[in-house]
Amino acid sequence: MSRNKYQNVVENICVPTGLEERVLAAARRQGTENKRMAKGWFRPAARIAVCAMCALTLVLGSVRLRTPAAPADAAPEGGNVESVRREEGPQVFPLSLSFGLTAYAADTGDAFPAREDGAIAFSAGEGMINPGEGDFTGCLFQVTGEDIASVSLSIDRGGLYRYRLLENLTEEELAYYREHMGTPELATASISQTDDGVWYMPEMSALGSSVQEDYDPDTRYGFWVAPEDMAWNTGLGISAEAQRDADYFDGAVLTVTAVFENGGEHTQTYRLHSGNLKVEWTEDNVLTVLPELAGDDDLWVYGIYAVPEE
Repeated sequence: MSRNKYQNVVENICVPTGLEERVLAAARRQGTENKRMAKGWFRPAARIAVCAMCALTLVLGSVRLRTPAAPADAAPEGGNVESVRREEGPQVFPLSLSFGLTAYAADTGDAFPAREDGAIAFSAGEGMINPGEGDFTGCLFQVTGEDIASVSLSIDRGGLYRYRLLENLTEEELAYYREHMGTPELATASISQTDDGVWYMPEMSALGSSVQEDYDPDTRYGFWVAPEDMAWNTGLGISAEAQRDADYFDGAVLTVTAVFENGGEHTQTYRLHSGNLKVEWTEDNVLTVLPELAGDDDLWVYGIYAVPEE
């Protein structure tokens, strides 16, 4: 029979050292005390001792006892866990459901995972600015993880939007999107055609300050500035106005909750910052935006980055 992930989890559950000895000792003490008591009191006391033994048998029969050699801040390979320190015995590492965020550059199709500490930079890619619909900044991200059933996102400043790239559009679909662009359900977007004649377009839908929906690993979300909050037509130019819209999110808190298929859920909050973000070229000649401010001699782009809060 093949092994599954639940068996692997169960085999790594740690029972505090000395539990078996303490239970057996308690049972022996109870048995000695029972002999001193009247005959009519023996059965209830014996039942307690037997229940203790049954509980211990259940533990021994369900898990493999071992003392973890890893330190308190260690984590099993391939997963995130929270370490819990007990007053006595070894540390216990309970299973922790987790997810992550991945930045997505719509114009190149490149994805940039978060740094080891969870910080992530959002590369401003394909977006759209319209005074009647708001600023769809192009700063996109995906929620990533396994066995996620639904997601809930909220932000305490500005808003969010959903982004999907629609490809291989038919003539009927093209007619529909041309007719419905500029409505609350679909922002104005450019319809393009590849060299081989395939039609495509980005679909952007403003969501307001929060959204809850079934999980789709292909869905991207971005930061949206409502029309009344945009730095529009200030005479500063598109670049300066885009920077002001990015600054609108400086200090904002993004909250992401993932509900998993087994009913568990996990919530993480992120503090947003804006500024000159450091960029580096990777070995495969991909420009990567880092979640940190650039120094005087660093290459940079203006954008938004997020740092997870405890």
